[in-house]
Amino acid sequence: MDERRYTRRDFLRVALAVAASPTLLVACAEGPKERVVNFFNWSRYIDPKTLPRFTKRTGIQVNYQEFADEEEMFAKLRSGALGYDLIVGTDYMIPRMKALNIIAPYPPGVLKNLGNIDRQFRRTPYDPDDAFTVPYLWGTTGIGFNKKKLAKPPTSWLDLWDPRYSGKIAMLDNARDCISLALMLKGYPETETSDAAFKAVRDLLLKQRPLVRQYTSSTYVDSLVAGEVVMAMAWSGDVLQAARENPQLDYVIPKEGSYIWVDNLCLVRGSQHREDTLRLVDYLLEPKVAAEIADKVRYASPNAAAKPLLDASLRDDPRVFPPKREMEQLKFHALLDPDAVELWNDTWSDIKVA
Repeated sequence: MDERRYTRRDFLRVALAVAASPTLLVACAEGPKERVVNFFNWSRYIDPKTLPRFTKRTGIQVNYQEFADEEEMFAKLRSGALGYDLIVGTDYMIPRMKALNIIAPYPPGVLKNLGNIDRQFRRTPYDPDDAFTVPYLWGTTGIGFNKKKLAKPPTSWLDLWDPRYSGKIAMLDNARDCISLALMLKGYPETETSDAAFKAVRDLLLKQRPLVRQYTSSTYVDSLVAGEVVMAMAWSGDVLQAARENPQLDYVIPKEGSYIWVDNLCLVRGSQHREDTLRLVDYLLEPKVAAEIADKVRYASPNAAAKPLLDASLRDDPRVFPPKREMEQLKFHALLDPDAVELWNDTWSDIKVA
């Protein structure tokens, strides 16, 4: 069995043609009559058997291309990249893509398996009318750590500022996660944009800067496995996948609380393969299919009908499905206006080059 880590953020530089050899551009050039779906997703964020099984069942080919992070995906689509039919978008990106007409609403009543989605993932702040999103996978942001390398497990976000571990700490290369954390630790709401708040954010992150070995949203996993990093701001499933290689790795949601995020299946506006794309989405909503994907990538499934089918090691893991007390400390990222997004990105760039 292939036990590679299927990390949410590990970038593959070339697209994988799943169940087909044509590239995305060839598929587009052949016109809408060809039965094909062009799917743009996080890298290694699906069971490798999922799409070939869909093709075998339906005769519909899937050209699968991967991206490194939300901003890369967003920039590509915003620049006018053509040919995609289905993309995976993280919750806080949905309003931005909707405002720019990148994504299209789902036709009402077409997805027969949509009722499998747990009600807690419907009517969300980022899609209150359930028009533009179908939840795919979800997870949390916390601390991944090496139990063997620490005197005691981390319990607070401030442990990532511990000078004893200078040069052995990793932080996500992601403005959204790092700046929201700094705002939370300084007692500000995520929507705060005052000069005082962002001075506090800069001061806190700059204080940490000399301790950080790397800012990365992918290779921190390899560094944890190798022992080069002992603590990392991390996404839940990435660490749990890596723990297959290094059982000393563990994951915790700090006592201050954290964020829950949901990756969603979204229809790209102008798609030439809408009917076949909807058929693929409905297939991904089947309980057995959703369970196989979650078992492989070690992230939580929002599919309530799939949960009983999950491997017990995943289903019963509180790091994957946090208990009620921890769930109450998790929140979705706030929706930011364009000026705030620019402030966040500029601040993050300043931190990294300091």
